[in-house]
Amino acid sequence: MSRARKHHTVPQFLLRNFAVDLEKKKVTSVAKFGKMAVWKERSIGSIGYEPDFYVHSRNGQAVSVEEDINRLVETPITRSQTWAKIKNGHTETLDASDRGVLQALIKHFEFRTPHYRATGEELVILALSDQKEIPFADEERRFFELLGKSPGSAKVLQNRRSTTSIEQLQTSSSMVLVKRSPIALRTSTTPVIPIKAPHHPAMNLPLPGMVPFQRVLAVDPTTLIILVEGEFNGAFSNEAIDEETAIGLNKTFLAYFAKFPHMDHLITGRERLIEDMCWGPFELVEEQESQVIFRRTD
Repeated sequence: MSRARKHHTVPQFLLRNFAVDLEKKKVTSVAKFGKMAVWKERSIGSIGYEPDFYVHSRNGQAVSVEEDINRLVETPITRSQTWAKIKNGHTETLDASDRGVLQALIKHFEFRTPHYRATGEELVILALSDQKEIPFADEERRFFELLGKSPGSAKVLQNRRSTTSIEQLQTSSSMVLVKRSPIALRTSTTPVIPIKAPHHPAMNLPLPGMVPFQRVLAVDPTTLIILVEGEFNGAFSNEAIDEETAIGLNKTFLAYFAKFPHMDHLITGRERLIEDMCWGPFELVEEQESQVIFRRTD
C-alpha cells in the first residue's frame, strides 16, 4: 500500500496547463471560506487534494489505490501523443485518432473527485426515500439499497472506477467534440461538469427521467473536450467557438462552483471575474492587485 496521505483528486498534470508562472507551479483561483470567497495566486500542490481519499478498507486492512491510478491511468495518458498535443498547445491538431484518450480523460477525471463520491451518496439517500423526482427502477433501488447497507462500499466502488484503465474507458460509439475558445476558459477542482444538451435518440441516458446532458472538460485555458455517450458511430469534430458561447460556458463553471460544496476552487484568471461573480450569488467586498474578496449574498 502507498504511504502517501496527500491524494490529489485533481491531477496536477491537468492543473499545470492552467499555470500562470513559467515553472508551472501556480494558478489563480477563487477559493471558498464559508460565506466568503477569495481570488488570488495559489500553489498547484496546495489545492485539489484530500488526505487518504483513495484508501478503503479490505478485510480490516487499509488499501490505497493511488499507485494503481498512476500506473493504469495517469502514466498512459501523460505519455500519449494526444496529451503531448494538449500540453504543447496544439489542440487544433486533435483528430479522430485522439478520441480514445480524450474519452478516458473525461471519464477518469469525473470518477476520481469528492463531488462524484458525494453525488453517489446522495443517490443512495434519494433511492431509499419516498421522493418522486427521480423514478428509480426496481433494479436501481436494489443496487443503491445494497450500497446503503454496506458501509464504505460507495468508496470501494469509486476507487474501482478510478482505477479503470484507459482502454476500458474507451468506446467506439460515443461522440467526442473539441471546442477551441477565443478567450480564457475556467475550470474547477471538479473539472468535469454535466451541461444540459439537446435531446437526441442516440443518447445513452442510464437513469429514468434523466435530462439529456454532455460531459464538459477544459483541458487548457482555450480548449474544451465534450463527451456525449450513446450510439453516435464514433462522431468527432474539432472547431472554434465564438466569444459569446465561451462567456456562457465560463458562467456555467462559476454557477456550479457556487452551488456545489465540493467544488472548492474555481480556476480562473481575472478577466470578467468581478462581473461574473456578481452575476452569481456574490458581491464584491475588496479588490486589490494580488487578491479579490467576495461575499455570498444568498
